[in-house]
Amino acid sequence: VAYPNCSRVIQQVFLVLERSLRADAREGGNWTRFEEGKRYSLILEPVAKLFHCRPSFDTDVNHVSYIDLVEGTEEGDDGNVVGCITALAVAAGDEQLWKPLNHAVLEAAGTDGRSEVRRAGLKCLLSLMKTLGEEYMVLVPECLPVLSELMEDSNEEISGLARDIVTLAEEVTGENFEDTLA
Repeated sequence: VAYPNCSRVIQQVFLVLERSLRADAREGGNWTRFEEGKRYSLILEPVAKLFHCRPSFDTDVNHVSYIDLVEGTEEGDDGNVVGCITALAVAAGDEQLWKPLNHAVLEAAGTDGRSEVRRAGLKCLLSLMKTLGEEYMVLVPECLPVLSELMEDSNEEISGLARDIVTLAEEVTGENFEDTLA
């Protein structure tokens, strides 16, 4: 059975989830953190797995690429994985809850053989750092080994994104990570 516009529906579901999480964040994040973060974990696990997806919408007239589905479109009016994970982190507002999220993002950025997955992981990490700012910097030490490796990636876009993230972390923390990265 062919489902026309399937990818478009998935993007709309992501958009609803992202907006709901952002609304919860504005209200203090209690819905997301309900029962010591159980709801948070129930959302994080399947959404983070989507970094590694291989969308196949061959029958979809309005085909959406991996980049559109995971990173989002240039217009920014469709839901995506990076937006949902960033909104989830904002709603959680808790370093302990961010640790498994950070691990999932670093796993995508550092361990996948597909460059589009590494790029999406780095774009998500950049989004988290820009959105959460100084609060998220407590997780930078966990990020540095992966970022150090990615700064040497043969794909220039990947290595450039890794350098951009390190630069942002240095600007926000006021620290120099050069010795740590060597």
